[in-house]
Amino acid sequence: MGKSATRDWGNSDTNRGLKEMFSAFEVVPFRWVWSAALSGNSGRFAVILVAGWEAYRLGHHSSFWPSMVSLLLLIPSMFFGLFAGSAADRRNRARMAAGGQLINAISCALAAIFAATGKLDLFYLLVFTAAIGIGNSIQGPAWQAMIPDLVGRDRLLNASMTARIAQQGAELTGPAIATVVLTGWGPSQAFLLCTVFYLSGVAMLWHVRHAAITPKRHTERPHVLGQVAEGFSYIRKQAPLATMLVWVGLHCSLTMASVGILPAVATANLNGNAGAYGLLLTAFGLGSVVGPLFMMALGRRLPAVPILIISGFLSGLPLISLGLVHSLGVDLISAAMAGGAQAVFMAGIYSANQGTSTDLMRGRVASVQLSLTTGTMGIAGIGWGALVALISPGIVLALPGAIFVCACVPFALRRHEITRALASGADDPVGGV
Repeated sequence: MGKSATRDWGNSDTNRGLKEMFSAFEVVPFRWVWSAALSGNSGRFAVILVAGWEAYRLGHHSSFWPSMVSLLLLIPSMFFGLFAGSAADRRNRARMAAGGQLINAISCALAAIFAATGKLDLFYLLVFTAAIGIGNSIQGPAWQAMIPDLVGRDRLLNASMTARIAQQGAELTGPAIATVVLTGWGPSQAFLLCTVFYLSGVAMLWHVRHAAITPKRHTERPHVLGQVAEGFSYIRKQAPLATMLVWVGLHCSLTMASVGILPAVATANLNGNAGAYGLLLTAFGLGSVVGPLFMMALGRRLPAVPILIISGFLSGLPLISLGLVHSLGVDLISAAMAGGAQAVFMAGIYSANQGTSTDLMRGRVASVQLSLTTGTMGIAGIGWGALVALISPGIVLALPGAIFVCACVPFALRRHEITRALASGADDPVGGV
């Protein structure tokens, strides 16, 4: 009897721990949103693979055109995303996110038809890619803004960690499946696969449209540009939001943008080829899933600001060792640590910003963050890549990592002030994991 009671208690304790670790999944609508994020992001990364390869092939094997594909997928978020954020503060966010993914599905379906009929040239490929970038910019602020209402503040950081897993996990699922389809059946079927990914996301988001709250404004709404300006004014007046956006801007321009030079690092430091580069990317991807899982396992033991400080330092420090140490084993561990810390940091920033914002402003806050992160990553990535022509790739990778570590020090010294600002910036403090 005693052994049975002990075993039952242990099972109960384990179940309670798992329940707390995945507390956001207790909310049924969030499960649908999470699954939609996994499906939609799988489509996005599959598009990067398929469209990038087709651009390389159609562009006479010039690396410029795959870079243009990546740029066209990011740039719309800098412009259309700001207006989409304003719309997300007036419309049903689930329907709006579904609409963005529907644009992507239609674009991929047209690309599949053009590829099947032999009419897909470089011009049409870039047009379809730009349309997908616009769809991403429409759905991004909407799906981010609806999560706090679905899960509540107590589960928000846990939800942001699990959402990050869906985003990063898609880096594995999308390209892995798309590679099999592309090599086995060709680009038309690969674009059709992307269409299926996006349509699945549309169906899931449409399913939760009644659970997603449409913000209600009691005053007269300004015109569209006025709403965008209203969002920037709100961020400027909310000290914690401005602080978080500065921090994440530094993070994306220094630690995440520099990852684009990994092929050169693999070649110069490890005397490697595509295999070594693939291992480094896999380590980054694995870390970006394990990192949020580890934070979820900790439960509510760490508040938001210490999570940001620790993950901030660990986002930069491994890049130093990755750039300076010429050992595959050490570099794989460094890449995994960097990937995990970067995923945790981004999830923590999202949770802090959305938890601090009022519901009437969450769409615009999300759109400004998306615009800032995509813009800084794109511009800084070009700069770090150009610097490789002058300095060894390892130094170029270690340099931004060291700069970001130094940049985190002032935020760490102001941790108590930031914590108070986050707590006072909303009706309730941002919850733990």
